[in-house]
Amino acid sequence: MAVSILSSHPISALPRDSELSQILELRDPFLIPVADLELLIQEAPTALAQGYLWGVLDARRMLKACTGLEVAI
Repeated sequence: MAVSILSSHPISALPRDSELSQILELRDPFLIPVADLELLIQEAPTALAQGYLWGVLDARRMLKACTGLEVAI
């Protein structure tokens, strides 16, 4: 089951040598500064990757709105 979930994840469609793929190997989009996440969204190579990153940004904004806590330090 994990294989089918992982293979359908938007980021799994990125080439392993793409810049975004390499960045996401090293940095967690839920923890990076919002400005860096917004830059990744603008530079995402596909609409699917861009949509995924928008979802991450939206989740972070909702967390902040509901709890008052910022995810990134």
